[in-house]
This record gives sequence, C-alpha cells and structure tokens, in this order.
Amino acid sequence: MVEDARPEGVAPGCCLVLASRNPRRLADFYGGLVPGGAVTVAAAGAVTVRLPTGMDMVLYRPSAQRPQPRQGGGCLALCLRCTHLEETRQRAMALGAQALEPLREKPFGREQWLLDPEGNRVLLWEDP
Repeated sequence: MVEDARPEGVAPGCCLVLASRNPRRLADFYGGLVPGGAVTVAAAGAVTVRLPTGMDMVLYRPSAQRPQPRQGGGCLALCLRCTHLEETRQRAMALGAQALEPLREKPFGREQWLLDPEGNRVLLWEDP
C-alpha cells in the first residue's frame, strides 16, 4: 500500500481555479458548454462547476484589495477535449464565446480557439 503523501487537510484530486468578474455567469457558461457540467454555489460566493471528468472548476471574484498577479511569459489556457467539435463550438458561441481564429485541422486533430464571455482563452480540441 502506498502511503498518502498529502499534507493534513488536503483533499485528493485536482481542480481549476479561475478569477471572474461574475463567477455565476461564467459558471453558467461552462456548465452549459460541458455536457453534464453541474454548477454549485458556495456560501462565500465561489461557484464550482463539476466537470464530467470529476475535476472541479472553481470560479471566484478576486479581492479588490489584492490585485491578481500577472502570469509569466507563458500562456495558460483551458483545453476542452470534444467528441463533436462543431456542435460544441456552436454551443459555446450561443453561450457568449467569441472565435479567435477559424477552425483548424492538424495531424493531431481539429481545434478551435475561443474567448469565453470574460475574455479567457479556451481551446476546443477533437482527436483525429
């Protein structure tokens, strides 16, 4: 049996955390975009979207007294693996997303870069 190396009080698994001007509205976008995405609201105003993979996306309104640190030179974006890219793209657009560039077909699959309703980059990707 492998010993659990997590510190006391740390739950297993992984989640995505995303600052938002309007966590509920953005949670409704992702909950509607991802089939089976369930949205729950915590007492403190944070909103959680349970993704079908079992991973949670936690959206929160950042403190006005503590500005968000800028990301380094890299670009971190959410990637949603799709089984029906065109259907998912159309749903995203109906929920308020904007296309950044045309759909592209590559040897590794098809992809579409979007901006969510708050301007976060999202990649829709479909295996070849």
